[in-house]
Parts: sequence; C-alpha cells; structure tokens
Amino acid sequence: MKPFKIPKEEKEALISDLQGQLENDHGIEMGNLAVEQLIDYMAQQLYAPIYNQAVEDAGKLLMERMGAMEDDLYAMKIMRKSRR
Repeated sequence: MKPFKIPKEEKEALISDLQGQLENDHGIEMGNLAVEQLIDYMAQQLYAPIYNQAVEDAGKLLMERMGAMEDDLYAMKIMRKSRR
C-alpha cells in the first residue's frame, strides 16, 4: 500500500485550522512544527480505519449496483408466448 501523504497546501491549511481550534477552544498555543507532527501522527493512526471503511462502503455500493444491473438484465429477457 502506498504511504499516506497530505499535499503541502492542504497540510498548511490544516496546520493553521488546528492551531486556531486549539487556541480558541482550549487555550493551547502550539507552533507549526508541533502541530504538523500532531497532524502526521493522527493521519497515520486514522489512515487504515478510514481506508478500510471506504473500501467496505465501495464494496457495498458495487454490490447494490450489480444487483440493479442483474434486475435490468432479467427485465430485458424475451419471454416465450404461449399458444393458448
């Protein structure tokens, strides 16, 4: 599996947002490096469960769509007319 990496621009926005959140809600001031390390840690911890949930959701959606396609194919069948 490919290592998880947050694009630079997104990471910078996350750092700024988290710094503001921590300061406003909890009175905690953290520098950019500390917040970046926290984000990296949390991203690595959350990567597998979020990825696995996404794979599970995609599998469920695929099965639903396959079921709908199966119904459509059945509806397309030509039924033999009886002679009566």
